[in-house]
Amino acid sequence: MDNRQIGMAQLAVCRGPGIIRSSGLGSCIGIALYDPFNKIGGMAHAMLPKHRAGREGNRAKYVDTAVEAMLNEMEAMGCSKVNIVAKLAGGAQMFRDADKENIMMIGQKNIKAAEDCLQELGIPIIARDTGGHCGRTLEFNCQDGGLYIKTINNEAKI
Repeated sequence: MDNRQIGMAQLAVCRGPGIIRSSGLGSCIGIALYDPFNKIGGMAHAMLPKHRAGREGNRAKYVDTAVEAMLNEMEAMGCSKVNIVAKLAGGAQMFRDADKENIMMIGQKNIKAAEDCLQELGIPIIARDTGGHCGRTLEFNCQDGGLYIKTINNEAKI
């Protein structure tokens, strides 16, 4: 079985029964893409909402380029974009006091960027566990598309 661990600003794509894991999502957003017909999935641990010209390099660091890179890899493995669905997790507001001044709202910006990017590509978001004030650990099962989420006081599957 193909088990992969990704960190901040990384992504991976694999076939079921593979598992992709990522720990320590705070304001970062976890984007899981899945083709249920081909049992191929991808997950990115994106740090920032949007790539800007002149910031070349790590495509997994930004929501928009991470989604594009995952789609390219998934399509190269035989997926069709029309089959792909998405799940989102993360985008927490880790500094509670920042809410009052509307600064450091990276989590909300990452969530919005993921929603906008996926909508623009016609990829439906079928489940989400976003926002809040605590970090998350994710485990994405590429066999059944289940996204398992652990927080300090909760565990869920979406």
